[in-house]
Amino acid sequence: MKQRKGKLKAFIKKHKLLTAVIAIVLIIAIVATGFLIKGKKANEAGYSFIRTTTLAKGTLEDTVSTTGTVKSAKSSNVTTNLNYTVKSIEVAVGDEVLKGDVICTLDTEELESQIEKEESNLAKTKSSAQSSYNSAKNSYNTAKDNYDAYTSTYNEAKSAYNKAKSLYDKAQSSLSKTQSAYDTALSNYNSAGAKYVTALTDYNSALSKYKSSSTSSNKAKLLTAARAYMKAVQNYYGKCTKGSYDISDSSSSASASGMGDNTKNADTNTNTNTSSSVTVSATADDICNGVITSVKNLTGTTLSRPSGTNTLYRLAKKAESLRSAKEICNYSSIESSYTSAKTAYNEAKQTRSQYKNEMSQAKEQLEKAKEELENASTSDNLDDLKSQLEECSLKAEQDGTVTALNATVGSSVSMDNAVATIQDLDNLTVSITIEEADINNVEIGMTCRVTSDASDTALSGTLTQISPVSNEGSFSATVTIDEQSDDIYIGMNASVDIIVSSNEDVYQVPIDAVGDDNGTSFVYRKTGGSGTDMEFEKVTVKTGDKNDYYIEISSAELNEGDVVRSSADLSEGIETVSSSSSDSESSGGLFAGLFGGKGGGDMPQGGMPNSGGSSSSSGGFSPPDMQNGPPSNGNSGEKDG
Repeated sequence: MKQRKGKLKAFIKKHKLLTAVIAIVLIIAIVATGFLIKGKKANEAGYSFIRTTTLAKGTLEDTVSTTGTVKSAKSSNVTTNLNYTVKSIEVAVGDEVLKGDVICTLDTEELESQIEKEESNLAKTKSSAQSSYNSAKNSYNTAKDNYDAYTSTYNEAKSAYNKAKSLYDKAQSSLSKTQSAYDTALSNYNSAGAKYVTALTDYNSALSKYKSSSTSSNKAKLLTAARAYMKAVQNYYGKCTKGSYDISDSSSSASASGMGDNTKNADTNTNTNTSSSVTVSATADDICNGVITSVKNLTGTTLSRPSGTNTLYRLAKKAESLRSAKEICNYSSIESSYTSAKTAYNEAKQTRSQYKNEMSQAKEQLEKAKEELENASTSDNLDDLKSQLEECSLKAEQDGTVTALNATVGSSVSMDNAVATIQDLDNLTVSITIEEADINNVEIGMTCRVTSDASDTALSGTLTQISPVSNEGSFSATVTIDEQSDDIYIGMNASVDIIVSSNEDVYQVPIDAVGDDNGTSFVYRKTGGSGTDMEFEKVTVKTGDKNDYYIEISSAELNEGDVVRSSADLSEGIETVSSSSSDSESSGGLFAGLFGGKGGGDMPQGGMPNSGGSSSSSGGFSPPDMQNGPPSNGNSGEKDG
């Protein structure tokens, strides 16, 4: 009942003119009824009829009806974040504009003065930076020229070094076996010399201790030290005769000896030295004989003379072979050339590296000066001021019509207030709400019918947006109007029927007209009689779509023009009304003329089809013919004959 009351309210809102006419007629009818009741009670008579519906094919629609406000599909505000006064206004309300057209300009005198001052400061900074850059560039070019010029000197030194090194490496390769043999002999000689020095020290120490205390222990130590010393002498000198032995690998070498001492033999006064030759003053046998004699004189023990490896003699022979090989391949000259080329190359490399470092430092200074010059060529503050200057011409952001203008010449503007509003008047929408009860029956893309009080023409629309969030029991939605009309304007109230379903060329009857007999649907078709004496037959039908009031039926037995009882319940659907000599003068006659005949028709209780609000309803409403008694077709009733 609440839903139907809502539909009636919406219907009244949508059909204001029709509602006004009905209200006036009702008032007249009520007044007239009062007079007629008083004057004609004696002449009153009653009659009864059964409500019926005459079959005629038409369109059955199930719709959700609602109301809303017409808006522009595309709207934009002309705004600015600047705070200047308006210098000129280029448009008026109602003017059509294109995107980019100037709406108004702001006074830029103060802004232009700031730009001029900033440009002057920037020019000075740029001039100073340019001077620094030019100086850094000259320094870099000089350093680069020095580096490039010396590169040829460096390359020549490198080439000479590589050539000398190649010859040196070749000579080294040819001498490798002889050099290796010499190196081995030298290592053995140095090792034997080191052991000789150690053995001599131990022998002298043991000799001194024994002389101080001739104990058996000191004697044993002396004998051991004497044997070790003689063995070291034999390994060091071997069977070398007296004389000088050249152990150097080159006539220019200082020394190849690894002994590193000038040890004086305690018994023989034989000296060893670090020159390239070793002088043998006493043979190994002479030294050993002296040790044997000393030990025998002191301890009475006769020691035997050991043999040795003769490392000095062996080294001298290997040195002689190496010197001979070097002379054959001119090694000394090759080595000297290599050493000189290497020294020259290293010096050239060092000089070139110095030039390179100077060039790198100059390049760093040049890049720094370049960056400073680039920074001096721009100014964020100047760019901001110029950007503001461009923004002082406020332009339209879309094609459309100026619908509001909130500025005057000399007035200040700010970002809080839009200077103008531009709307597209050719593409309109209707902003509506859909009740929760209907939200699951609609979906985006459904066809809509849009009407307004300003026009009797219904416009086609499409449901293009539905909010996913409920707001106090309803959902906001948008209907896009698909056709243009000169009768509808932004801000108007409009009624919208969202067509949930539509079946054309079908029979439709009131829902109550269809009965159910164990799952089989049927209607009562009139076969004869009139008034309350009408006769009907049961006809099986198949039902289809329906709305709140009507349902689709089909049957091979039904034909257009057949009269069907409006209620399948035989105990209902009979109406009794009072009448006078002129039905049209009574309140009942007037009311029946507007709403389907005396006492009835099939007008749903509490409202009319397609009444306003957001609710499901049948198709569009057409008032029945204004005539005495019930209408003879459509949702009708036949009065008692």
